[in-house]
Amino acid sequence: MSMLSPAEVYQRQQKNPAFDVDNSHHLIKATLEYLTRSLGALSHGAERGSEPFNTHTARVLMSVYVLQSSLDFERGGDISTNLFQLYEYTRQQALKLMRGDETSRIDQAYYSMTEILDAWQQI
Repeated sequence: MSMLSPAEVYQRQQKNPAFDVDNSHHLIKATLEYLTRSLGALSHGAERGSEPFNTHTARVLMSVYVLQSSLDFERGGDISTNLFQLYEYTRQQALKLMRGDETSRIDQAYYSMTEILDAWQQI
């Protein structure tokens, strides 16, 4: 059995993604799943400065950016504003954690995003 190189795995995934890339609902759901997995790793004690810590922190920041960028404030109204604020809270907690700030509430951000993901899965 041969091992695939990372480039081959990426190319295979691009040809057969696990979700419909033309469906924005699936893209947001996948991003929320990605975000909550990384928040969970950070919340459960990934050691600051380690490779997993740095990887998950970068994933959190990237996911939050994608989610904030996807909001439609004209059509979404208060819901979009509230989601933006929750995403921003998550971003701020990740940045605090990166700086070693003891006031980081990454566990609360994780809980909030799992609630959002649960709600999104019910849509």
